[in-house]
Amino acid sequence: MPRLSFKTDWVAMDGIRGPELAATWATLEICVDDSIVTRVLDTRARTVRNFVYVPLYPFAEWLATNWWFLTSEINSPAKDGDSGFRSRHALGAAREGYAFPTLQMFPQGGSTYLAWVPDSPPWTAVEFLGGGQAWIDSGEFRDSCANLIDRVIRRLLAVGVDGTFLEEEWSAIQEADADEIEFCRTAARLGWDPYAADDNQRSIVLELADKLSRVALEEATAAFSSQNPMHECAAITGALGRARDNGLFWERLGSIDPETLFAEPARAPTPWEAGYGLAQELRRVLDLDGTPLSSMPRIADAIGEKPELLEAVTTPVDLGDAALVEGVITRDDDRNPAFAFRKFTGGESKRFHFCRALGEALASPGTETLLTRAHSERQQRNRAFAAEFLAPSSGLKQRVFRPVMDGDDIDELAAAFGVSSWVIAYQIRNHNLAEIWEA
Repeated sequence: MPRLSFKTDWVAMDGIRGPELAATWATLEICVDDSIVTRVLDTRARTVRNFVYVPLYPFAEWLATNWWFLTSEINSPAKDGDSGFRSRHALGAAREGYAFPTLQMFPQGGSTYLAWVPDSPPWTAVEFLGGGQAWIDSGEFRDSCANLIDRVIRRLLAVGVDGTFLEEEWSAIQEADADEIEFCRTAARLGWDPYAADDNQRSIVLELADKLSRVALEEATAAFSSQNPMHECAAITGALGRARDNGLFWERLGSIDPETLFAEPARAPTPWEAGYGLAQELRRVLDLDGTPLSSMPRIADAIGEKPELLEAVTTPVDLGDAALVEGVITRDDDRNPAFAFRKFTGGESKRFHFCRALGEALASPGTETLLTRAHSERQQRNRAFAAEFLAPSSGLKQRVFRPVMDGDDIDELAAAFGVSSWVIAYQIRNHNLAEIWEA
């Protein structure tokens, strides 16, 4: 995976108000491997350079203040357009009139997604020239940010500036024990500042941890969208109870060694590539090649389950207030995978979400978790698995005869594979099978 680096050199500045700002004035070059996020056109000097002149204190303070959000809070459709969410994840929120780039940072689990775009911050006389995106290891991201914060604090102490808010905030984070870390992560995933949570919020965080398993809690809190998480939690626990009556026989798939099946896909650089790899490997083991699985009976036959059992398993349950939760995965009394799903419109959607759950049961055997609309690594992986298992790229490739496909072509392929047109378009784009013409 790419590496994130912050390259800095201290610069002496006179006439700067505020000891924290004066002490930490520096050049800042942000790189993601060979991509330079801070490459700018200086409109006054009419030169291009790879760094900006800024005080590092506001940057370090923003990182520390938003630490739990930057390392735990996962994006979801409920947070699209939420200015508070954006301010917690976009470095531009720390500008305070200085030339920081519009670097956005979104944790997804084991990886963190970075994105940056060309921009002209007001009052700075520079224009950021580059744009790009990258997925980096979350441990690497945390280490890079922690090193910058430590560097700034050491600089402040070296020039006699101590007792700053940054120093106090960072000490609290560094000294957190295991229980406090879990509390902070859960609160942050809900969009709550763990150090400013009121008694009701603290109670909710603790109660959620008591009612849901660790993995289910991580996925649930990433997807909660209402103002009352306990209502959504009640819907989830109810669905989990119903799911335990919906176990599969798991004879054919249970005989496959999960470590062998998932060994190669697990090394994929992105979660969706891991999902593709798992689906391709399962299709190879089941000798499916590019065969469409356009109905539940065909899926049942492929995985060795009875069609009537799959119909029973996909009978919808009430997921009420948990609007972004699309299904739950647990185990029955015989420790076989067991599922429950919300009501979907159309057979294509039902098959797609069943296959998402199937992929989860294979990738994380024995793990109680959820299917959601959040953008966590787990959800990206199982969506990619379902797309590839139902509409394999190898089968699509044989049916794509033109370099540019239009809407009618997409609809015909969707009908042949028994999936939505969106899934076909997704597969064609992601596997570079053709261009898609749009009016």
